[in-house]
Amino acid sequence: MEKINDSILKGLQEKEKEVKEAVIQDLEESQNETYLAFYNLWKNQIRKDNINLMFEELKLNTDKYWLADKYNNDIEKSFNMIYFEHGGLYGGELEAFAIDFNYSNNELPEFKIMDDRLEYLENISCLPAFISPTLYHLTENIQGEEDNFDDFLDVNNIYELFEATALVEINKLFEKANEENIFEKLNFKKPFYFAVGEHDAGAPKLIYVVE
Repeated sequence: MEKINDSILKGLQEKEKEVKEAVIQDLEESQNETYLAFYNLWKNQIRKDNINLMFEELKLNTDKYWLADKYNNDIEKSFNMIYFEHGGLYGGELEAFAIDFNYSNNELPEFKIMDDRLEYLENISCLPAFISPTLYHLTENIQGEEDNFDDFLDVNNIYELFEATALVEINKLFEKANEENIFEKLNFKKPFYFAVGEHDAGAPKLIYVVE
């Protein structure tokens, strides 16, 4: 399974590199100061610190919400996927949803929009997970600055760059969380899938797998 997660990470990093190159090319053509400022904001993210912050918050919220009878009405329920959803350009906080994923293929899954293989459960439903510092830094700075870009396509390019980096960091987060056994009290069915997506914006992306 390590090779599978290496493959997932490689794909996420390739996407990040692709978006970064597109932004750099756009900046060479536009010379827009706001665009450049947000590129520098992205570049100055301290990834190790971001991962550690997410880890501590995920660990706290797992104990405080996911494993509490007040919020989880069936802690013993078995399931094989958690979907983490964020608010896109204007939201860095991720919420967790337990999923019974009907999948038996040996190949890595590709999720679909309105995927009927995903059954949302009630044991972990819309519970706090963690805040992505990368996405949050974008959110707290972008509001009111949108009109200072040349056009909204540039805003979207910056968002895609921040999101791509956030997903790479979240892959590292799940790796660390798995190594530290913070999910050991949950009744996981393996292989277990971690996926992340933007609310109402396409299919989830597979980020990490535990076998």
